[in-house]
Amino acid sequence: CERPMAIVHFNIMIYAMTYWMTQPVFPFLSSRLGADSLVFGYLQTFFNVFQLVGNPLIGRLCDSRGAKVALQMCQISTGLSYVFLGLATSIPHLFLSRLPTILMQSMHCAQAFVAEFSSEEERSMALGRLSLSYGLGMAIGPVLGGMISEHTGPQMTALSAGLIMLLPIILNVNFLPQKGAGKQASAGQRGGSEGGLQLKQIVRVLEDQRCRTLTIFMILTGLGGQMYQSTFPMAATKLDISAKNLGFLQTFSALLGLVSNTFIVGAVEKRFSQTSIISSATGVLAGAFLLYSQSSKWESIVLVSAMLAMPSTIMYTTLTSMLTKSASRDNTATVIGLGHASRAACGIIAPTIGGFIMQQAGARGVGLSCLGSMGLALSYWQLSSKHLTWGAKKGEKEL
Repeated sequence: CERPMAIVHFNIMIYAMTYWMTQPVFPFLSSRLGADSLVFGYLQTFFNVFQLVGNPLIGRLCDSRGAKVALQMCQISTGLSYVFLGLATSIPHLFLSRLPTILMQSMHCAQAFVAEFSSEEERSMALGRLSLSYGLGMAIGPVLGGMISEHTGPQMTALSAGLIMLLPIILNVNFLPQKGAGKQASAGQRGGSEGGLQLKQIVRVLEDQRCRTLTIFMILTGLGGQMYQSTFPMAATKLDISAKNLGFLQTFSALLGLVSNTFIVGAVEKRFSQTSIISSATGVLAGAFLLYSQSSKWESIVLVSAMLAMPSTIMYTTLTSMLTKSASRDNTATVIGLGHASRAACGIIAPTIGGFIMQQAGARGVGLSCLGSMGLALSYWQLSSKHLTWGAKKGEKEL
């Protein structure tokens, strides 16, 4: 199984690298074709809607046809979206380039493949390694995209990303097995590969006040975070940040997040309770958005990126841990899926709101709006979490 696993990891690294190659140049290409902040927000919302719809479709495809077929379809669709983006000559063409992203779900397929081809004892570790492969691609992609754009322009960067996607597609056809012998995982073992959440399970989970508190908190912080993420690329064009420098900035943030997840989260959780970690991280994020609202120089933007990258990564990991501990073992997959769904919902709403604020009040208005969202989230957390007992599984400390 070593060669198939290596190929899957290569798929994820290339998938992440090409996606992040296009991120520094997408706002510049959009602006060149006449898209303002509001239209750019619509593009982000359009993308997130397609991601939400495509997730259960790919889950069913993984179950019915196997992870290899689903992964191939995802990689081909991803490559096509980059080609369409590179050939775009108008705003409608930009929206057209988003259509294939309904199947931009390669990480989902890779997780299903790993579950299918690994033993139960190795599964958790094998799934964790996929994040490292994605992180490697995420660190390389923005710098590579920015450098290509500087010499050839944003459209050639997108076309280059589409061409690079041929590499994993060819490898998959020739070397990736269709099914694992005797290792076909059930939907539950795959972590919900069938995609989607059942309404009865969601209601049952939300009856627990701890799960409900965490979900509401994630929505409040998610709105602020998504407003910033969806509008910052367009703000960068107004701050005279080049595609190359934007690429370096995104790589810098990715590396900080990777270091935080690998080395800092565990050390912090040994010294502080998870509730205090969430409070502190939210406070730092609020401070970062306040600084962003006053920023107009490159140095302050770099500082904002550093202040956002580390606490957001620590908070995401800690919240996921708290979610799984607040639900019964039978509902673990459902509560994790609910967390993903809440973030996806924020990704649909926030870009349009952020684009409108950006158009009316600029980056300062976005920063203050994000500050307000984080302030509301922190107030809610302080009022709600202290009345709850954050139980732990056997052998673990109380949170």
